[in-house]
Amino acid sequence: MPEINTSKTLRPYPGAKLNPKVDPIFKSLFTQNSEASNTALTAFLSVMLRQKISDVTITQNELPIESERDKQSIFDIACKSQPEGIDTENKVLNVEMQGLNDLDSFDNRSEYYVAHLLNHYVKKGMTWRQIPEATMISVLNFTYDDRIEEGFLTYSMRLEDGRGLKSARLKIIFLELPKYKHIPDEPIEKLTSVEKWAKFFLYADSKEKEDYIKNLAESEEGIMYAQEALDSISQSEAEWIRERDYWDAVMTERTIREEAEIRGLKSGMEKGFQQGLQDGMRQGIQQGIQQGLQQGAHDNAINNAKNLLKMNLGSCEQIAQATALSLEEVKSLAKELKKSE
Repeated sequence: MPEINTSKTLRPYPGAKLNPKVDPIFKSLFTQNSEASNTALTAFLSVMLRQKISDVTITQNELPIESERDKQSIFDIACKSQPEGIDTENKVLNVEMQGLNDLDSFDNRSEYYVAHLLNHYVKKGMTWRQIPEATMISVLNFTYDDRIEEGFLTYSMRLEDGRGLKSARLKIIFLELPKYKHIPDEPIEKLTSVEKWAKFFLYADSKEKEDYIKNLAESEEGIMYAQEALDSISQSEAEWIRERDYWDAVMTERTIREEAEIRGLKSGMEKGFQQGLQDGMRQGIQQGIQQGLQQGAHDNAINNAKNLLKMNLGSCEQIAQATALSLEEVKSLAKELKKSE
């Protein structure tokens, strides 16, 4: 009788790949203690920085804070890089995978992170020329700015006319993945290196795109190493647990937000109803008072007209003018008085 494998795994099928768009998987992909992982990170940074990088060192990703009141900065991948052929220049980097534009304020977070990164590496005794270039590279699984067609954007300090500081010590780079979905997958040789990396992140975990990813890896050495690193971590049950926990956290956050939105909508509707009721009552009272005043003035005018008619103090036209009643009303009052005599 054949042996039955009763062991459970979160891996859906043999050969399944983890999703590199998931925050902890993205981090594991590039930070493993392996040649494939380190080479993939070096190649990816070279493409993102548009500069050949010769060496990358992973550093502490949780920066210390000076006081309990400071906001903590925890990066996905914090590292230092050395441009090829340049011995005197170092770059300090924070590399992120971001799946949600939290409260539509990822730009604020990016500015804080890159400023905190630079501040951390500026030490006492440094000359101003020794200050490193601090860059935040964010792979975004959402569209940051739909007004701009390009998906690869580099931000640095600029004048309103577009000119920038010569030093440009602070840089923010966004790679917006959704903007690369409409770009044809093939022919691969026509894709830029940036476009190839975007396609890799988009399709690396897709069973239907396995052959395409293989062809993509054959065309770009850095992606070949990234695929090798992804294959390696996809063998680990612990990484599949991380991916599951990530999606559980995402679903929990979405549920909390949806419930908050529903509660906010319900509360807003209730407040709106109460406010509307109060406004309606206030308006009704005001209208009632106004109508009462108008009715009282009209009744008073009728009484005055009757008295003037009884005393024969003027014609119907004169009495109408004196009391602000219509001529028809005064004539009708005159007829009523004659009948009652």
